[in-house]
Amino acid sequence: MRNILANLFKICLVLFLFGGTCLVIGQLGGLLLQNGDMVIKTWDLFANPTFAISAVGGIIGFILGYFPEEVTEKVDLYSSEEYCEQVENVR
Repeated sequence: MRNILANLFKICLVLFLFGGTCLVIGQLGGLLLQNGDMVIKTWDLFANPTFAISAVGGIIGFILGYFPEEVTEKVDLYSSEEYCEQVENVR
């Protein structure tokens, strides 16, 4: 379940960043070309989907915080023979 949510979060993140980039570039282009209709149409086209995707991604990210990460084998740093020898020599 965590992997599915993590993948959905990554997809939402990419889509949100793409939509935000298109929104900014379109509005910047409208400003540079002094075309007010382009600024408004860019907002109408990209704003709502981008904000919706970011909200869904935020909710998924919040839910992911409740799933523990997969635990890999922990390496015991103090189990080596070299460390044991050093400890014995100190005594």
